[in-house]
Amino acid sequence: MSLFPLVGRKQPRMRVAWSLMNILLWLGIILHLIPFFIMISTSLKPAAEAMAMPPTLWPKNPTLVGWSLIWNISDIAKSLLSQPLSRYFLNSTLMTLGTIILSIPVTSLAAYATSKLIKGRATKPLFIFFIGTLMLPGIVTLIPSFLLTRNFPFPLPVPPNIPGTEIAFPTLRIWNTIWAVILPAGFSASNFLLFKGFFDGIPDSIINAARVDGGSEFNIFRRIIVPMSLPVYAVTTYFTFGGVWDSYLWPLVVIQDSAIAPLTLAIRRISDAFSGAGTTSTMTALGASSAIAPLVEQGLSWNGLMVLGLLQALPVFIFFIFAREYLLKGVRIQGLK
Repeated sequence: MSLFPLVGRKQPRMRVAWSLMNILLWLGIILHLIPFFIMISTSLKPAAEAMAMPPTLWPKNPTLVGWSLIWNISDIAKSLLSQPLSRYFLNSTLMTLGTIILSIPVTSLAAYATSKLIKGRATKPLFIFFIGTLMLPGIVTLIPSFLLTRNFPFPLPVPPNIPGTEIAFPTLRIWNTIWAVILPAGFSASNFLLFKGFFDGIPDSIINAARVDGGSEFNIFRRIIVPMSLPVYAVTTYFTFGGVWDSYLWPLVVIQDSAIAPLTLAIRRISDAFSGAGTTSTMTALGASSAIAPLVEQGLSWNGLMVLGLLQALPVFIFFIFAREYLLKGVRIQGLK
């Protein structure tokens, strides 16, 4: 359904509103594309031009040196990154795919059970239990969540002792492993809410007819509910993919080993080094930080960081391109609801 009906767009008052809406939309598109253009422009600049002030809009002599050297950054400056760049990509991929594989089935099955299986007074408390985590800002639960990764199921610095003994309760420790990222993100209340909202719109008569035909609940879910719900599956998968792939704060808290760190932590480490060294000239950078001196000497500065930023954004963009049909359909359906 259009915001402005086609029949009424020719009226003078509607025409003005239609024009203003188009101007605002195009202005928003341009504002979103400007940072992307600057990233592409800077990634094609030599190291000296990328650090020069005032910056140039487009490189005088475009070069791909940043794109070629960034893959060897761990060999050029081992004090900054102890692992090859491909390792950080692999870690981010494992965390993202692991979260999707866990989160989508768990949240969709929980939403289906709450929407279609559990009836009566138990439905409301169970629903509130699932979405209760959305009522608190993430920063409020950051420390308890961190303690849970160290001493699960106790959100305490030290697990308590078994009553009557001096032996501590056994705990599960997932801190400083990729599971510390996968497991908390796998139980997403926002995904549950999206799934339940969609499943509530599926007529019960379809499910009851399948039950009369002898279908089990799991077969009904697998053969009927899932094919009908592909748009919401696309939306939740996209949100989960982008949320985990671009996450920074939580991996920073629970991961200390660089061998399992995601790409976002590697980018931040390089960015901090260049920010502390100064951005006005290569000589300033060389004199301010010995850590980035090898990078600048080889031709890497902010151009390499922009390459990393583009590589970080590329998977999410590719995912959207391939799944855009289902994503847009899912957004429209949720918007109408």
